[in-house]
Amino acid sequence: MKKHCLVRFIVVLFMALASSAWAGEDQMAGIDAHTLGEVVVTAGRIEEKREDVTTNITVVSEDDIQQSSAHDLGDLLAEQGFMIREYPNSIVAVDIRGFKTDIYDSDLEGYVVILIDGVRSGTGLLNKINIDNVERVEIIRGPGSVQYGASAMGGVINVITKKGKGKPSISLVETLGSWDFQKTAVTGSGKIQDFDFSFSGSKESQGDYSTAGGQTYYNTGFDYKNRLSAGAGWTFAPENRIGLTYTAYEAKNVGNPSYLSKNDKTSKVKTSTNSKVDLVYDGQTADGFLDWSLRYFNGENKRNSDSANKAPKDEQQGGQAQVTADWQFIRLTTGVDWTHYEKSNIYDDKAAFLLSKTKLLNDRLVLSAGVRRDDYTMESSTGKSQDNTNWIPSVGAAYKIIPGLSVRGNYAEGFKVPTPDQLFRYNNYGSAILEGNPNLQPEKSKTYEFGMDYNKGAVSSGLTYFDTAFEDKIEYYIPDPSLVPTYWSYRNIPGASISGIEGSLRFDIGRMFGWNLELAPYTSLTYLTEYKDDRTGAKLYYNPEWKASYGLRFGMKDLGLVSKLNFAYFSDQLIDDYEKTGRKTLDGYTVADLTISKTLFSMKEYGDVSIKADIRNLFNKDYAVVQGYPSPGRSFYFSLEYTF
Repeated sequence: MKKHCLVRFIVVLFMALASSAWAGEDQMAGIDAHTLGEVVVTAGRIEEKREDVTTNITVVSEDDIQQSSAHDLGDLLAEQGFMIREYPNSIVAVDIRGFKTDIYDSDLEGYVVILIDGVRSGTGLLNKINIDNVERVEIIRGPGSVQYGASAMGGVINVITKKGKGKPSISLVETLGSWDFQKTAVTGSGKIQDFDFSFSGSKESQGDYSTAGGQTYYNTGFDYKNRLSAGAGWTFAPENRIGLTYTAYEAKNVGNPSYLSKNDKTSKVKTSTNSKVDLVYDGQTADGFLDWSLRYFNGENKRNSDSANKAPKDEQQGGQAQVTADWQFIRLTTGVDWTHYEKSNIYDDKAAFLLSKTKLLNDRLVLSAGVRRDDYTMESSTGKSQDNTNWIPSVGAAYKIIPGLSVRGNYAEGFKVPTPDQLFRYNNYGSAILEGNPNLQPEKSKTYEFGMDYNKGAVSSGLTYFDTAFEDKIEYYIPDPSLVPTYWSYRNIPGASISGIEGSLRFDIGRMFGWNLELAPYTSLTYLTEYKDDRTGAKLYYNPEWKASYGLRFGMKDLGLVSKLNFAYFSDQLIDDYEKTGRKTLDGYTVADLTISKTLFSMKEYGDVSIKADIRNLFNKDYAVVQGYPSPGRSFYFSLEYTF
């Protein structure tokens, strides 16, 4: 009963705030309006106004990234209120609506897909994704399988790299920080006639850190992490561009310390790499009626904990071809995707999709629909193979009540295919046998969501309710416990029911009153109203009931001063007690980060010099995002940047 009252309170609160903003619209008439419609996203595989999208999307802008204290994509999403599971400096996964990326470094085994420019990154680890050369990050909350295929059951994270524009510029950045942290980075971008370019490269290293309690956590450092992102393009005709993007990550001797209570001082992840080449041709007819895209990508991914027993590479390649026809009343996008993964096993997927969007009532009513067919082949290292076909749909609607205020609803399905190991595996360990099950069905999700958004002038807000049914979950099980040796296999079981509320609110007080500064409090939250196992009725593990991010941004452009104070809160969560401490829950926590940057010199002919200071875990909170792996105590970072 209390939960239902709380839910009603949240709904009423956000509606009241939106209403007050609506009522105050006239007071802000003299201020340049930044409405939701001006934000462009690619959730539907083509660029479109965000107000025409029927799902809940979080967009982290380039400005947000620059004001962040994040070192990688995992840090960035944690600041945004997404639940992160991190094993020190090595494995970073994220949770969206109760579904997670994979901690074993394969994007096929997780339930959230990470993309780079609309192409699968090949990894489920957020620490491998560079954010130094990023224009924005789009997070689809909820299934994105109709657009992007397998494993996008809980959501899609699309990291969109910069495309060069304007006068060429280069920045050099040196960062020093706690725990002997050191990072050297160079970035650049620009456009020369019809050629554009952008790039970033960095090398960082770190020693062992200490917890908030002052205890040294040995073997939590790393020798180095190298990151590279580079792109170039040639616009050979209006709206026709050929582009090439290369991204790479390499880490060496990353500490693998185990629990602090059993601190392993020697185990290392010897090498960890991820790289991808993406060649794309985007074109458009002169009248804009037809828009098309062709691409080919090739990459590899590896994580090796033992140099004497080198792990094989995950090799990926694939292609995409799509075309969009835009009539005045309807837009159709259709195409094909090909994805091929090869390690010891093979996954090959050929898919076709159709996405439609219709605008009625003078563009106030937007209707969307999509369907996708995947034909995939699984092949084991022993030559066993299986072919399967999977269909999934999505439908949605959005209605713009007044400029800036809209309501929306959406239904979408997602799926995750069984891995070749789950289908064909056979291991005889002597005391136990583990065997695959070739009769496994794909895991599925079905999600309904309803929401409202108000975004105009100095106010940006949204509220979404979602309800997800997770079906045909794949689990280990023992068919007959009396057998010797013990026999293990896989099976499909009833999954889970997950529902909740997502809300966000940001308003710029300085803009409201016409001040020449930014003073913008903000908050975003997720509250799970239900998260239970359908078979047992018990609450799901590793799902905090509350997740929230809130804080204050302050900026004075004339002085070149920008600052941000951010708080991230996560409530208690049920856990498996792998550390064998007797505890059943991981304590909730609030962690604060402070960032301040200032332009010291601005010289037209010789460039700009600026400094940035980050304090992470500002109040020295003793907390852990994974049981037994406490996070660093208060940490300081100072950067000096020269741009010319």
